[in-house]
Order: sequence, then C-alpha cells, then structure tokens
Amino acid sequence: MSRDLVLACCLLVAGSARAAEPAMHDPTQPFRAPAGGEAAAPASGPQPRFKVTAVFVSPTRRVAVVNGHALQEGQRIGGAEVVKIDGRSVQLREGNREFVVPLGDTRARGDSGP
Repeated sequence: MSRDLVLACCLLVAGSARAAEPAMHDPTQPFRAPAGGEAAAPASGPQPRFKVTAVFVSPTRRVAVVNGHALQEGQRIGGAEVVKIDGRSVQLREGNREFVVPLGDTRARGDSGP
C-alpha cells in the first residue's frame, strides 16, 4: 500500500513538473518572442513597423515574409513597396525614403533616401 502511495506521489510530482515546461516551438513556424520575455521590445521608443522573418531566393523568384505576409519585389505592405530582396534583407521604399530591414531584425537600417 505504501509502495503504491509513493509511486502515485512520484507520478504526481513528475506530471506537475512537465506541465510547468513551456510548449515546444514548431520549427516550421516563424519564431515569435514570448510576451513579456527577455526578447520583448522595450516599452520606450517607437515600435518597429516591419519585421522580416524569412527570405527565399531562387534563380527564378525572390520572396520575403514581411510582417507575416509573403511578398515579391514590387508588392506593397503597410504603405511601403518592396524594392529588393536579397538573401539577408529586404529593401523597402516609403515615399522617397528607402531603408533596409535585415532578416530576423525589426529595425530599419540605412536611410538611402534624399
């Protein structure tokens, strides 16, 4: 009887420890930082408008996933046109301002507009 009680307690403790583990990330889905975690954006300053989570480049086609939307050069998102897609970044144009958003980054870098 006491052996069964010890076994039941061990199973209960093991089950509760497993329930506390975070869910595994699906490797086929884009990475999303946990809300309120270390990778969360700081509260101060403007929030980034564009995030590139994937880039696919082949001899016949270039596709980038920007803000969760698969786009090709010439298509638009959030008021900006996709100018160029390379293996590591996407160049966007908004009005007469052009900027680059690196893969996996949410900050626009390099203002090449006038």
